Amino acid sequence: MNRFNSFVRKLNFKKVIIVYLIVSVLAGILSVGFLAYTFRDKLTFAYAYHQISEKVSHNKYGIENLKTELSNLSNKSSDMVDILILDSKNKIMFSAKNSDLSKRGTIELLPNVDGGNRFLMDKENPDAYFKLIKGDKHTLSMTMLGVENKVEQDYKDRYFYEKSFDAKKVYLLSYIMDKSNGYKTYFISDVHPVAGGVLYIKAVAALATLLFMLYWVLLALWVYAQALKSRQNAAVWGLITLFTNLAGLFVFLIYKQGHQACYKCGALQNRSNIYCTFCGTKIGFVCKKCNMPVSENDSYCKNCGNALCSEQEGKQK
Repeated sequence: MNRFNSFVRKLNFKKVIIVYLIVSVLAGILSVGFLAYTFRDKLTFAYAYHQISEKVSHNKYGIENLKTELSNLSNKSSDMVDILILDSKNKIMFSAKNSDLSKRGTIELLPNVDGGNRFLMDKENPDAYFKLIKGDKHTLSMTMLGVENKVEQDYKDRYFYEKSFDAKKVYLLSYIMDKSNGYKTYFISDVHPVAGGVLYIKAVAALATLLFMLYWVLLALWVYAQALKSRQNAAVWGLITLFTNLAGLFVFLIYKQGHQACYKCGALQNRSNIYCTFCGTKIGFVCKKCNMPVSENDSYCKNCGNALCSEQEGKQK
C-alpha cells in the first residue's frame, strides 16, 4: 500500500489529464474519419436520400418532379438496384436504372404467407424477396450496424427448407410516399454489407469503452490522491468514486468545502480547530480577551463582544 501511495503522490495529474485529452481527441477524430471513409458510399447516399425525402415530405416537390435527382441518386451507390416511381395502382411510372424489376411494368408486393411481414414478395416475381427497411435506416444507421448481415441470416433461417432457396434474390426496400397523389418511390438495393464494417464498428466501440474506463479510473485516482493529501481515508474515498464516479467526486468536494485545510501539511480540519491535529500548526483565530475561536472576517467576538483587530492574532503568514 505504501508503494501505491508513493506512486499516486508522484503522479502529475495535470500532465496526465492533458495527455489523456489529447489522446482521446485524436482517437475520436481518427475513428470518425476511418468510419466515414469506410462507409463513404453509404454516407453520401444517405445524405442524398434524406434531402429527397425532406423535399417530398414537406410538399416542396412532388415525386414526379424529382426524376433527375433520383437518377443521380441511383448512380451514387453501387448497391442500388433501381429507384422506381409507382402510381396509386402500383404501375411503374419511372425507373432510374431500367432494371429487370421494372420490365413487367408493375410491382405487386405481398406479405409472406404466415403474415409475419418479415419479407415481402412480388406477386409477379416469386424468386424475389424484399426486406422493408424504414426511412433513413435503409441508407445509413442500420446498414452500418450490420442489418444487411442480419437480413441474409434471417432469410436463410426463414426459407432454408425450400428447394433452391439460394437461387432466390433478396433485396432491401425503402420507400417515400407522396400524399398529394398517392405516388410511391421504391428504393431497392442489394444486400451488400461493407467488408469488415461490423468489425470496424466494434473495434471503435471497444476503443471508446477503453478510453471511458480510463477516465473512470483516473477520476478515482485523483480523488484518492486528494484524500491522501488531506490525511483522509484515501482507500474509502477512492472506492466510493470508483463505484459512483461523479457522484463520489461531488460528495468529496462538498465534504472538503465543509472543512478547512492546514496550510502547512494539507490535512483537513474542523473549521473550529485552532491548531492542526496532525502537525500542530496554528490555523485558526481567537479572541484576545476570552480565547474563543472566531472567524478571520469577524469584527467582534461572538462570545464576549470584544472588538477584534483588523489582523487577527495567529493569522497565517
